[in-house]
Amino acid sequence: MKKKIAWITDSTAYLSEELRQHPDVYVVPLVIMFGNETYEDGVTIDEQQIYEKMKQYNAVPTTSQPAVGKFAQLYEQLKDTYEHFIILHISQKLSGTYSASKQGADIAGISYNLMDTRVTTAGMTYLLEEGLHMEKQGKTIAEIASRLEELVPSLENYILIGNLSQLHKGGRLSNAQFVLGTLLNIKPILQIHDGIVDVFEKVRSEKKATKLIMEKCREAFAKHDITRLAVIHGNREEDALQWKEMLLEMHPHLRVDIVPITSTLSVHAGEGTLAVMWYNAHLLG
Repeated sequence: MKKKIAWITDSTAYLSEELRQHPDVYVVPLVIMFGNETYEDGVTIDEQQIYEKMKQYNAVPTTSQPAVGKFAQLYEQLKDTYEHFIILHISQKLSGTYSASKQGADIAGISYNLMDTRVTTAGMTYLLEEGLHMEKQGKTIAEIASRLEELVPSLENYILIGNLSQLHKGGRLSNAQFVLGTLLNIKPILQIHDGIVDVFEKVRSEKKATKLIMEKCREAFAKHDITRLAVIHGNREEDALQWKEMLLEMHPHLRVDIVPITSTLSVHAGEGTLAVMWYNAHLLG
């Protein structure tokens, strides 16, 4: 007898140990390339190794979505075990992963719901956990898919970039922007909105940037029934824990998860980055 649902995601999602061990959760790794060296995100390289290699080579690697064949192979292997697949991927405006997965699913001829989460990292994690929780409650595939789609637009997030030099080396800042930003101690706050990364604000000093982000959190707590929030960090766990303390002072019953930036995202976000991410909705999972 087939199992009901296989849950598929990609390596830009943060997976807790519980999710890693879940028998029905499968992760397809993105690819990271240092020159001629190719690695699978979370399989043959992790975020700590990424930071070390970037310092060693003084260069920013490139990343790529998994090959269509990688998805097709996985779906072929699993289609005799599961009735249906629920597939959650990084925003298709940020990566070609969604498209490659869809092509692989169609080649394999599986029954599936494919979701553009319009986010990455913990935002994907929370959707995955919500879906698994609903499945455990006996909800139908239609009910689960509908609920997850409803959650997506309620995402709120603020990303404090810690390393302008990495954005510069990766071609995301011009020479003039990099020099001016460094001289003026500019701390850009970015935001993933509708699947795209935009500049939310440019602030002078990290202290002021942190204060602004905490004010935005306080506003959200006053308006919405928020149960979970992730503090995401690029090799800054101690500072992430300090943010957690500030958040719990505002909202004592909040569950705050400390989430390291995954390997692929480390390439783009950079060491030293801090972020907060949550859904303005009551999460069950």
